[in-house]
Amino acid sequence: MTDQKISPTNEELRLTSDNFLARVERLQALEEQKRELPPPETAEMALEVEALTREILEWAEKQSALAAQVAIREGEDGPPIAVVPARELHIVLNEWRAAERRLESEQPGTAGFESARADVDRLRDEYARAYHQQSNH
Repeated sequence: MTDQKISPTNEELRLTSDNFLARVERLQALEEQKRELPPPETAEMALEVEALTREILEWAEKQSALAAQVAIREGEDGPPIAVVPARELHIVLNEWRAAERRLESEQPGTAGFESARADVDRLRDEYARAYHQQSNH
């Protein structure tokens, strides 16, 4: 396999947006959990919030770069990413299973756990959308 860059697509942009949103939701949950902790645990959880925030920033940067490339390539004729068709079920299912395995290997309350949990949630939702799209056609 060569180290060749794949040109950005609307599907990649949609997946990047989905990843970003899933992590923002997990960040909010982690921040709300942190508010309920005593000070020593709050300090520890703050480090996890910071780590997840850095990951969110990386996804935002990736999304910005992809969006700019797609905008240049497609201009006004490109569809909004909200209408991008779902990926094939087997692809989503394989990624979902891998995310479940990652989640099992992470310690609860850590940024890694929250990131893996965000992936599990996102992929479960994507699988449901793909399944419904497939069954309606």
